[in-house]
Amino acid sequence: MQISSDDLSLKALLQIEILRIRFSRFITYICLGFLPCMGNAQSPLELLPSGQETHTVVNSGHWSDLNTWQNREVPGNQAKILIPTGFTLTVDDVIGARVKIIRNEGKLRFSTHTNTELKVETIVQGMKGELEMGTSSSPVPASLTSKIIIIDEGDITEYTSPQFEKGLVLMGKTVMYGADKTDWLKVANNPGQGATSLLLSSAPEGWEPGDRIAITGTSSSRNPTGDEVAIIQSVSGSTVNLAAALIKDHSSVPAPDLRVHVANLTRNVVIESENPDTVQLERGHVMFMHTLDVDMNNVRLYQMGRTRKDKPVDGWILNENSTSDEDQVIQGARRNIRGRYSIHFHRGGVDQTLTPAYVRGCVVENDPGWAFVNHSAYVHFEDNVSYDILGGAFQTEAGDELGSFKRNIAIRTINPAYPRLLNFSGEGAGDPDIRGNEQDFAFQGDAFWIHGGGVSLTGNVASGCSGHGFIYWPEGLREDIKQGFLNNFKPENVPNSNLLDGNEEVATGWVPVKEFKDNEAYSAIIGFSSYYLQTQFFGDMRDYSEAYLATVHSTFENFTAWNVFWKGVEINLTERITFNNLRVVNNDGHLSSIGIHNRGWARDRHIYNNATIEGFGIGMVVPKQGTITIDKGTFKNQKNFRIPIAVQDFRDVLINEIIAESHPSFPSNDYVEIEMNTDFSSPLDKHPLYFMLPDRITLNYGNYINQRLYFNEQAASFIPVLPGAEISDEGQIIQDRFVNRTNQQLMDTYQMSFGGEILPLDAVDAVGIVGGKIGANRCRTQNMPTCVNFSDEGRTLKVNNFTDILSCIGTQANLVSERLTPFAHINSDLCSGTVTLSISDNSNNAQSIKIYPNPSSGRFYIQTDLAAYQVQLLSIDGKVIKNIGGLSGPATLDVSGVKNGFYLMSIQDNRTSQANTFRLIKN
Repeated sequence: MQISSDDLSLKALLQIEILRIRFSRFITYICLGFLPCMGNAQSPLELLPSGQETHTVVNSGHWSDLNTWQNREVPGNQAKILIPTGFTLTVDDVIGARVKIIRNEGKLRFSTHTNTELKVETIVQGMKGELEMGTSSSPVPASLTSKIIIIDEGDITEYTSPQFEKGLVLMGKTVMYGADKTDWLKVANNPGQGATSLLLSSAPEGWEPGDRIAITGTSSSRNPTGDEVAIIQSVSGSTVNLAAALIKDHSSVPAPDLRVHVANLTRNVVIESENPDTVQLERGHVMFMHTLDVDMNNVRLYQMGRTRKDKPVDGWILNENSTSDEDQVIQGARRNIRGRYSIHFHRGGVDQTLTPAYVRGCVVENDPGWAFVNHSAYVHFEDNVSYDILGGAFQTEAGDELGSFKRNIAIRTINPAYPRLLNFSGEGAGDPDIRGNEQDFAFQGDAFWIHGGGVSLTGNVASGCSGHGFIYWPEGLREDIKQGFLNNFKPENVPNSNLLDGNEEVATGWVPVKEFKDNEAYSAIIGFSSYYLQTQFFGDMRDYSEAYLATVHSTFENFTAWNVFWKGVEINLTERITFNNLRVVNNDGHLSSIGIHNRGWARDRHIYNNATIEGFGIGMVVPKQGTITIDKGTFKNQKNFRIPIAVQDFRDVLINEIIAESHPSFPSNDYVEIEMNTDFSSPLDKHPLYFMLPDRITLNYGNYINQRLYFNEQAASFIPVLPGAEISDEGQIIQDRFVNRTNQQLMDTYQMSFGGEILPLDAVDAVGIVGGKIGANRCRTQNMPTCVNFSDEGRTLKVNNFTDILSCIGTQANLVSERLTPFAHINSDLCSGTVTLSISDNSNNAQSIKIYPNPSSGRFYIQTDLAAYQVQLLSIDGKVIKNIGGLSGPATLDVSGVKNGFYLMSIQDNRTSQANTFRLIKN
């Protein structure tokens, strides 16, 4: 019946208009999410519009039963099937028909009593639909198989469409349970070339003759492809007998306790592409769309995924020519759109009150893009295996994700172009963000690419990576649906969100890593990388309260990297981190390798507690700024430490109670314990405009008992700024008054010089130290400049970090003043017997607090005029040892029962909630 507008009340018209607006917004949402909106199918269900089905389920029943189907007609080739709500279709055999599409609004299940197989180009499932291939109580038995084959009916030709077709796009509920297997194990003995059996660390369950297994490689070359696949002939306890001898050697390890791993690639529930080796747009994919109702177990996804990572994605890009303050998204060619992966959770929701999705014991093999993907969803990935992936194996994509990656293994994640090595000097062309305009990441061959800190990583293994074993990149993704705006964290998902000012979202980079523990990477170009984690680079830290920032710190526990070609650990644009029990070991004498590479923008608080770094050309490149603690551990390398000059901010380095030796893989006469590396070239991160920064390096190990390490360039006669170096390539300017002056002249006139202190006359050369001298750890206040007339209003700026320096020196109108102020972070030295280092951001309050004596054998005295405060004594990695509240004015902290070592003391003013943190020594 038709109703004219004249028959409708005003209220009814308003209701229709509201519905129209809501529908319009929905279409806009879909269009923004899957550009462009041009009349093609925008919802996956529209791939089979109502009325265009050729076969409809009219009774719940088996596929082969005529009564199941309308007109009693079993579907044939090119069938378009509708399963309406309330009906169940059971696949009960190996179906011969090549089905075009299934629209599942009801339930599609596979029998667990016989072998089943369905050949289909596309399955789309509504929010009330359900796909079942075995259940927890009735999994597909090991003696049977259940399979979906994505058929090849030609290439995708509608490039302007969302390209949902050729795969499974599943909303609603999905349950899959194959027969359980031990997913992967270590070997008890590393096998050599020609081995015909493997002795595993324990007896595997469910491994059968004929199963395919992958054995990890150990190569530390620039082509870490030492893995191989073998076939099981028989299994007896922990011994796996092979159908053929191993072709490659798997026994080259840098320490006897290190072992390779073996993963089983066979499962009896399978989703695979029929013809994956033709044009890439003929592969299938699996997308769980806007749902977390997924329980996926022991499923093999073989040769799925059609988003390629050997070339940039081209669905949309950011307009680099835009003059707007906001990012502009423009359409690309759409021949290689993102999001078509083997297992992809697409915007399922990041609400912690939701029930998370689970993917357990699954295998993804041979994907040209990504394998296991969490995109703005809440998913736990546990005990899964990836093998032969080009771009990335285990991913979070946008940065706001929740969930975990536990006990997963990634083997052979190789981009054959090795893009991370495009510029092997380490800067520029090979960096992970060279496809930034496309927002296209994790294409280097990255086993675990983590875009935000909200997921836990525990017990995972990465082996055979042309990029990174593990990389954190929490910059936040710019997405087309958000018109280029960055993804952020919801406040309710952020630890200590009660300390935030207001209810604003938090940038992904300012959310601490939830958990990273017991992970391992080997046979990789780079073992671990971190970019944009808790960094002041963007200046957004000023958006958050001091109380919140005081809680922001990320800890990485028990990480092991070995046989890495280039870098064991790479840190850049990262602050406030601790590595506990870090182990990075090589044994091939590779001169260009670096154990820990702190790149130019690694800064603020870095703690390395009990690190073992062995077998590298350079053991550690020390950060150029911040408070750096290297406590205990062993360093055995050709050069154990390279210490560049301080830039961008103050630096205070303590190297405490370590073992420093040469490594047998390098000539002993080439051994360098510490290389002081000065470079006054013009790039911004090296320019002499930073000459005034205080720089204290304290050695307290071996023959050095609380001694100071100085650069040779701190000599009184050295000239930090030569004529011609006043202006950098970027336009930063040093005033004439500082040019062509010696350190002594600068100190006498302006109370600052290169490194903040003149080289003492009694400083001496030391064996193994190049470019520097050892002297007493003298007591003096170090200074930072004050900047005057840095704006047209003639305002004065107290310089505290590199941002302030650039604000001060950025144009010719800006001046560096000779008026100085004590640098609040560094008040005095260990030898003073009073406060050592304030490592708090609240430096003004720190000036009103003194802790003495320090070191102390029993009691620390707190001298302060704070009216109400509380004290926490913490271990060097931030664990609370003592917590004392209700304090006012001077107080005493008894540490007689605490073992000797380095500690942190946090003093919080109860009135302002501001906290200051000091480093103490108990002896």
